Amino acid sequence: MAAGFVSMALLVRTSFGRVPHAITFLPVPLVLYNAWMSTWFVFECLRQFVLTAMTPAAALRLVAFLFLVASLLTVAFLYGCISVVHQFLGGTAARRVRRGAKYAAVAYSALLVVGWSAYHFNAAPDLYMGLRTWLRLVTFPMALGAWVWLFKGAGRLVEAGWRAKVRQLARHYVAFFSAVLAFGLVRDRLEAAGPAIPLVIDVFLVLAYTLLTVLWVESVQEPKRLAHQAMP
Repeated sequence: MAAGFVSMALLVRTSFGRVPHAITFLPVPLVLYNAWMSTWFVFECLRQFVLTAMTPAAALRLVAFLFLVASLLTVAFLYGCISVVHQFLGGTAARRVRRGAKYAAVAYSALLVVGWSAYHFNAAPDLYMGLRTWLRLVTFPMALGAWVWLFKGAGRLVEAGWRAKVRQLARHYVAFFSAVLAFGLVRDRLEAAGPAIPLVIDVFLVLAYTLLTVLWVESVQEPKRLAHQAMP
């Protein structure tokens, strides 16, 4: 919860502060990631305390709605990653990829809502479960691919200092999402060893993602702040 407040504060600060235009979009995937993770914490609380007091049919519908929210946040998170890369790199190719990602995100979100509706009202889970399965499989590989793209594309940025900063950010994100992807592959085994282990790791990942982003934004803004204070 604290990481979510920090990410929201960072979003507000970069949106209204005097920062490079690309940085104003940087907290967006972070906020969406924290919101997505929060839905899973809500699900765990419901699973432990509420679902046992509900009828199976009502419990399944409630869980399906939470999964719908999580899925929509995941789609938005992926689009946010691609949009951030476009803001940092610019260029025709990045703009076309972002435009295609926007249309794909809208279409996929609409299909998710349709699939959820079919399950909720007609008990037809095939479309909904299929969409969720594919989304679970591609989310972190696609997010990792976006930051690898940023790392490689940063070499074309003209200003040396800014290029170094962007590559530093991309390098940290590549390492982070590589760890997230590796954790996702062994999550079931860790949960079998101890149900609390995945939750502890999730909290650590949320804090790590927030810390990486906040520290990078501070590293970019601090020289500008010092230069402004030094002006007569």
